[in-house]
Amino acid sequence: MSNGDGGLDAAPSPAELLAGSLGACIAMMVQGYCDAHGYNDGEVGVSLVVELASDPKRVAGIVVDVTLPESVPPEKRAVVARVAERCTIHETLRDPPRIDIDITH
Repeated sequence: MSNGDGGLDAAPSPAELLAGSLGACIAMMVQGYCDAHGYNDGEVGVSLVVELASDPKRVAGIVVDVTLPESVPPEKRAVVARVAERCTIHETLRDPPRIDIDITH
């Protein structure tokens, strides 16, 4: 069965891949922080919701929910948020790169 964009919906969409890259980057950074500080009674979990806009068609927002190991104290959540915000993909989306599209024959 095809989707409205012409694909077969058999793999993640480009927008889902973008969000997945963000989620993986955040998870890696936060897990590294937790490992470095001995918060190792569980793994970091990340779930995302992609919000799409249509005019122009684009990703309008990404909601990221991070689940931390139980041993991370509540007063460290702000630190964890800063760690998450420093991941390469988050920084790239905050300050978008120049994109040059060259069409060749």
